[in-house]
Amino acid sequence: MDSMFLYDGFRPYVPKQKLADFDKAFHGRSTYTVSFMTDLIHQFVNLKYYAKLPKFREDGYLFNFFLLEFSQRNSKRVKAFRDFNKTPRNVDSSFLFSNP
Repeated sequence: MDSMFLYDGFRPYVPKQKLADFDKAFHGRSTYTVSFMTDLIHQFVNLKYYAKLPKFREDGYLFNFFLLEFSQRNSKRVKAFRDFNKTPRNVDSSFLFSNP
């Protein structure tokens, strides 16, 4: 769902010379992972230029979604936070203390 949103949203920002390669790379896959989509968009779209000057006013939400939310889903920092949240607290552990 998110990958189709990103594909349709970033397609106008791909240069016309690379548009066929962009379509071929996207449609050549059966599944779309977060790392694949981030690599694909970084490869074909000039994010530094278009993030400051989007073609359409409402595309600011597209760039914010990609740069702030979608790209961070697969980062090491987010994985570390998830692992930290899954670790049990010492207060919740009953094996540390025994009452005779």
